[in-house]
Amino acid sequence: MRRIRLIVALFAAAAAGCGGGSTAEVSGTVTLDEKPLAGATVTFTPAATKDGGVGGSYGKTDADGRYRLRTVVGDKGGAAVGKHKVTISLSKENPANPEAAVQDLVPAKYNVKSDLTFDVPAGGTSQADFKLTK
Repeated sequence: MRRIRLIVALFAAAAAGCGGGSTAEVSGTVTLDEKPLAGATVTFTPAATKDGGVGGSYGKTDADGRYRLRTVVGDKGGAAVGKHKVTISLSKENPANPEAAVQDLVPAKYNVKSDLTFDVPAGGTSQADFKLTK
């Protein structure tokens, strides 16, 4: 179930654009209530552009909450330059009942109802940081 949600999110990000456009390296840190959020998926979906852009990007946080983005289309490092909608999720399955609904450990206001945005500069950034709270 978790895998299906991730695949849907990545295809949605890819549908936002493909082809031309420039990318820049993007990395940062995600914390939840001031603690590193390990294992979370960070997705950047570019705002619509005339040329279609380069598609969405995603990354996975490590034990320290750090992530580095990769493009969905072409699997290159970075993200399209410009404004993006950002979603952050961390799903947990119930091992005792794999058929049960998957629980997202990140509040909905950062994923399914996200209003997070980030403007990727042409020179890239290592400070695409998100400080989430419950």
